[in-house]
Amino acid sequence: MEASSEHLVAAKKLWDQSTADHTKQGYWGAPTSHVNFCEQDYQITYYIAEFINTTTSLAYVAYGIHGLRRQKCRDVSLFSTTNLAYWALIGVGIFSSLYHTTLKYQTQMSDEMSMYGAMGSCLLQVFTFKEPPSVQRRNVAIILGVIIPFIIYHCLTDEFILHVILFFTLSITVSRRTRHIIKSEIKDEEQKRKLRFLIKIASSFGFGSFGIWIVDNLCCPLLTSGKKAVGYPWSVLLEFHGWWHIGTAISSYSFMALIEFLTNPEEGKTQALGFAWPAKVVLQDLLSSGAAKPNGHVDPSMNGKSGRRLN
Repeated sequence: MEASSEHLVAAKKLWDQSTADHTKQGYWGAPTSHVNFCEQDYQITYYIAEFINTTTSLAYVAYGIHGLRRQKCRDVSLFSTTNLAYWALIGVGIFSSLYHTTLKYQTQMSDEMSMYGAMGSCLLQVFTFKEPPSVQRRNVAIILGVIIPFIIYHCLTDEFILHVILFFTLSITVSRRTRHIIKSEIKDEEQKRKLRFLIKIASSFGFGSFGIWIVDNLCCPLLTSGKKAVGYPWSVLLEFHGWWHIGTAISSYSFMALIEFLTNPEEGKTQALGFAWPAKVVLQDLLSSGAAKPNGHVDPSMNGKSGRRLN
């Protein structure tokens, strides 16, 4: 029993970097969150517990707003199915900002649960695309049957390691399913290569950010010493959890843009010029030749040159 308690304490220490030196009292009072990352609390302002982690969370909001604005220019309803992922991404940014601003348990839970909202929106898109209604209903039931019970369990227990494992597993599932859609819907090999390259870009940002996230937790004393040595503003570069926010915002948006490109039912209306970096690098290139159109379509005038209708 003692060994089990020691294990739980050790696991908590891995995610909670708060110490007497690390934690200061601020506007929101003592932290109640069970996870406290490496940025020193209330270091920059009395009103925001983790200033860098809070501001970098806005990267999710920026990408989400860009996605919504792009759809608005196409006269697509803000609350269309296509936009659910972008709304979810904005939610991630808002709740992450609230969590890092306050370091309260309630905002920690809202931050972590919003991640499943964004992930669920992507899963629903890729696992219902071109499926018969019965399969769509089954897949929706499976997705909700995994995510909702875990959300309830996580809110009751705050079991953080399982949260990390499940989110990582669902991320890989989205990536693999997106690859499957490319393989089944896109016939032109060059276009397949370019779309898979976008997956590699998105995955690289995702895995790289996860690696940075781990370093921020395992090497916090070393990072804190480095921050003190270089001083502000250069110490900002060592706020690794902030880089996690930026990297995962890029990764999430890239997957959302690619999924929209592949599954959008409104043939010919999506314009790749409206996507943000890095998605636009690949998708704009596909359309610049006039060959590829969204949802796997090819300009009929290009038949015999770059392929036929792809789906």
